[in-house]
Amino acid sequence: MSETDDRGSKSRRLAPPTISRLSEYLIILEELAEGGRDVVSSRGLAVLYGNNASQVRQDLCCLGHTGRVGQGYRVRELERMIRTTLGIDSQKKMVLVGCGRLGSTLAMHVPMADYGMELVGAFDVMPQVVGSRLGPVRVQHARNIQEFCLRNQVELAVLTVPKTAAQEVSDALVAGGVRGILNYTRVRLRVPPTVVVKNRQIICSFLQLFHDAVSRPDPE
Repeated sequence: MSETDDRGSKSRRLAPPTISRLSEYLIILEELAEGGRDVVSSRGLAVLYGNNASQVRQDLCCLGHTGRVGQGYRVRELERMIRTTLGIDSQKKMVLVGCGRLGSTLAMHVPMADYGMELVGAFDVMPQVVGSRLGPVRVQHARNIQEFCLRNQVELAVLTVPKTAAQEVSDALVAGGVRGILNYTRVRLRVPPTVVVKNRQIICSFLQLFHDAVSRPDPE
């Protein structure tokens, strides 16, 4: 099932775990294609991902007709269908707020443009940073966030500011029409229900890794 939002784009209603798996299938498929692979089976994709063939087939049913029994899936076709389903076959404008080490690393080394995100603006408050170039954009002062986002119809933002500034910056982004925020701060942002926030707590990832690693049974 799909719906049309107020900006005219179509998006499928998918459960978050399904979206997560599809996004990881996409990365695997890209690697297969780069290696010259034309076809992959549900079992083969499951082995590479780490789940089972039944789950893969169930996830891929969301894409429509993508394969034939006994013949597997065409890698490039499946890759395109996942891109369309996730909505990354068209570009969305994104800004980065907070141009310290983490923000700069994300801007310089994450291939956003390959996944439907165009970095159009970067913001900070540090005098030594404002005015410098960060990848394809020049860093502006954070006071310009709302006006810039409104003028350029920005939909997405990455937030890597100190926690003391997180809510204020979030408010400016929301007022500027931003619909989705990738939040790398430790603050649980207060936003309207029309805005999506994805929290990425790096320290939590380390804690979860630590727990899973030390709680794993020793090999016999």
